[in-house]
Amino acid sequence: MQARNLSGKTPLLAAFFCSVLLLGGCRSPSDPGDLPAAACTSPTTPVAAVQGSGNASPSVGQALRVRGVVTWVDPLTGVFLEERASDADPATSNALFIDSPELAERVAQGEQLVVAGTVAELGEGPDTLTALTGIEAIRVCESGVPLPISESRLPLSGDDRESLEAMNVSFRQAMAVTDVYRLDRGQIRISANRILAAPTEVARPGEDARQQGAHNRSNTLYLNLAEDDEQAYSVGATVMAADGLMGHDGRYQQLWLRDALPFMPVTQYQNPEPQADEARIVSLNLHNYFNGDGRGGGFPTERGAKTPAEFNEQRARLRATIEFAQPQLIGVMELENDGFGSGSAAQDFLLDLRAATGSDWAAINPLGGPIGTDKITVGLFYRMDLFQPVGVAQVLASAPFQRLSRQPVAQVFRHLPSGQTLLIVVNHLKSKGSCPENGPNANKRDGQGCWSPARTEAARDMTSWASRLANDLAGGRALILGDMNAYRLEDPIQAIIEAGFRDLTASTGLRHEYTYVFAGEAGTLDYAFASGQLQPMVRSGRVLNINAGYPPGLPLELPWLRSSDHDPVVVDIRLRPVGASD
Repeated sequence: MQARNLSGKTPLLAAFFCSVLLLGGCRSPSDPGDLPAAACTSPTTPVAAVQGSGNASPSVGQALRVRGVVTWVDPLTGVFLEERASDADPATSNALFIDSPELAERVAQGEQLVVAGTVAELGEGPDTLTALTGIEAIRVCESGVPLPISESRLPLSGDDRESLEAMNVSFRQAMAVTDVYRLDRGQIRISANRILAAPTEVARPGEDARQQGAHNRSNTLYLNLAEDDEQAYSVGATVMAADGLMGHDGRYQQLWLRDALPFMPVTQYQNPEPQADEARIVSLNLHNYFNGDGRGGGFPTERGAKTPAEFNEQRARLRATIEFAQPQLIGVMELENDGFGSGSAAQDFLLDLRAATGSDWAAINPLGGPIGTDKITVGLFYRMDLFQPVGVAQVLASAPFQRLSRQPVAQVFRHLPSGQTLLIVVNHLKSKGSCPENGPNANKRDGQGCWSPARTEAARDMTSWASRLANDLAGGRALILGDMNAYRLEDPIQAIIEAGFRDLTASTGLRHEYTYVFAGEAGTLDYAFASGQLQPMVRSGRVLNINAGYPPGLPLELPWLRSSDHDPVVVDIRLRPVGASD
């Protein structure tokens, strides 16, 4: 794995302490003087008393002396000092930050110091860092002192975390990697026992979801990786131990690891070939597939690749994903909405399908040009030796799909080996971004984000439309695919289920299904829904966790990992020949 930027915490912390907002600019160098030898045996203020039991020190602004062993040296910002058994109160931290890059040049880890300075809180908001600033003088009293270390466990409340601020800490419990989005900057998140579920993935919107969110916050911990740790972490990897210093970057606490984190990687997902009597249908968000002008120019694109090289890398990963998923028919989202003619993104994606499968593919072109007015659209592509369109494609352009959600496309297909027909609908509902400040679509703080009423209205309109088309044209057999931008227990998904469609990727047993990871929480945004008449033909519906749980911006060991920020959904349908009995 290629080395990532591990400058991580040092520049972040240095920027924090030099911020005009926080400290009025970087300090002029001022080398601390020397305390007399008698300082080593003279009384000092206990570090725990400096920290206090609240979010802020009760001693802010006071000049005093503290004693402790150096547990961490950051050459750009200062050192962390911990006083073993500073008091017997578990609600008070025994450590604090010494804000002095000059001191960092003079002392080493394991040295016992007495330091004179002024107490301050660094940062704004409720989570600030207690520190000794304006360091006047120090005395090194002893060297080679063993570092104190305190045992802790997740979950941790806000008060629990405050009591560990700046301390050397050891976690010994079953944990899971739950976020790798910032791995290229040397940071991941872990959680107790298992990856964290997005609140409305497992709890109804409202108070239940708020409680789940609080549960998640108490059960997660940011880790800054050791500078020589270049391991390939992914969401779901198992961690049994994490040791380091409970540091701070000016926004929140982080456990700064001293050594590479011991972990067990995720077993790669297996994807067996479809059986001879099965049709394989795949849904995949392409993560803004924009091909410039279609001739190698036109970069950077509006929403996708910034350079031709970036686009070619995106295509290579997508081709590998297609080869791994083995689709026979595929519905896609976030395809550039520039029609289906020569030079279009759709034509380039057709080339990808052909290169990955060695088969002839065609695209459904419902309107002869762009679909709706959004910059991105949905698409339907099929293997010509296995599927044949029946009639013309349909596009739903009702009011909910005029400005917000992308217009869905529906097409009846005949499966050539069996002669059976079914309706495929591909769909992409409004995202949770660009929130209005007020009105019915504002964020109600119930866990669904903004635009939930708009997504719910679109879901009802779409399922009614799909049911009508399926009943009229395909014997009621319908499969709805797409990115719904809503987790499982949110109103839009419940509306689809209440309309008689079955969620084919719903979790069974202990496995937590998900297709997307955001801020360390995993949930399902991408779905396949079967109508009642199609359900008996469904052999399996599953998620291939090959994208969302892997870090962006890093080379990975398998070419089909992280081709998108969403995981693909795979549905295998057993289509008996017309007239055959089960």
